[in-house]
Amino acid sequence: NLFRSKQRLLFTLITLILGGGIFISVFSTQSSIERTLDDFVKWYNFDVMVSLQRPYRTQEIEQAGMQIQEVKHIEFWKMLPSRMVRSDKSETTTINMIVIRTNTPNAPSPTITEGRWLLPDDENAVIISSTFARDENIHLGDWITLKIDGDDQPFQVVGVSLGIAAPMAYTNFSYISRITDEVNQADAVLISLKNPAALHKETVNQIEQHFKDKGFQVYSVITMQDETAEAYNLFGVITSLLLIMAVLLALVGGLGLMGTMGINVLERTREIGVMRAIGASNRNVSNVFIMEGMVIGLISWLFGALLAIPLMFLLNSGIGLALIGAPLNYAYSFQGVWGWLALVLALSALASFIPARNASKLTVREVLSYE
Repeated sequence: NLFRSKQRLLFTLITLILGGGIFISVFSTQSSIERTLDDFVKWYNFDVMVSLQRPYRTQEIEQAGMQIQEVKHIEFWKMLPSRMVRSDKSETTTINMIVIRTNTPNAPSPTITEGRWLLPDDENAVIISSTFARDENIHLGDWITLKIDGDDQPFQVVGVSLGIAAPMAYTNFSYISRITDEVNQADAVLISLKNPAALHKETVNQIEQHFKDKGFQVYSVITMQDETAEAYNLFGVITSLLLIMAVLLALVGGLGLMGTMGINVLERTREIGVMRAIGASNRNVSNVFIMEGMVIGLISWLFGALLAIPLMFLLNSGIGLALIGAPLNYAYSFQGVWGWLALVLALSALASFIPARNASKLTVREVLSYE
């Protein structure tokens, strides 16, 4: 009975398949975003970061930090605002330059999309974020000029890292310390806790107050939790809009299915009469049409799950290249697959209910007189 009107069935299936494909691909994109962000924030390798208003000797910072009972390990950064000088002598917006010690076992290292990470003996080597490389048309191996403390310094791009939002650059701690005459000095403290799960606001306040009591001028204190939440918020609006679009397509498909089942009831009025004449109950008649609607839903679910695979790759590439300058890490969401199955079956049953109920109300006398 489903294939009596192939064209009508095809139009109904196309809408439901598109809705299912987008629904599942949105969930897959969300999973890809989560995997990408997890990789992005994991490289920081700290729980709390204390930014200082000026550089202090690393030995003093470490002595003060290790006096805190909850602290497991301390790492140091130097954060410098810089600008790239273009070939026409114009300058870019501010680049957040992070100066990292690369010769320690707990040194952070971001996700590298091209090239390599910094080596301990690197001097004028730099890693730049993918968004900045895309916007400024910078390629691996290029030499760029960065303005640091008012002086132009040449750097070679040895790697491109995953970047989100603001332009980022990473350079070697020992080299930058020499050219800025701030050897063994840092202005950011990365703290790893013994029990990260127990991190709460009171612990953060205690850490901040401890450094203040030791005579350090604290600029800000942030947690890895805050950084993760901010990164997720960047993508949350996009996935919400995509999910709304998928739900709207599913509703349109449901209305189309309701119309298809309604026409099926009209076309098979005499058959319903035959079923009634041989003793079919109201439930028997209703179940025929409800099951047909759910079979249509199952068919659309199967093809929608297959359609979601190329759609996921397109969404991951489009969203990733637009926001972070590189495709997202792909992750197919089986949660979205089973979620769409439950939704499309419920939608199919609901869309078939009214036509099925109308069919069950037809009497033998009415169908025999139907023209």
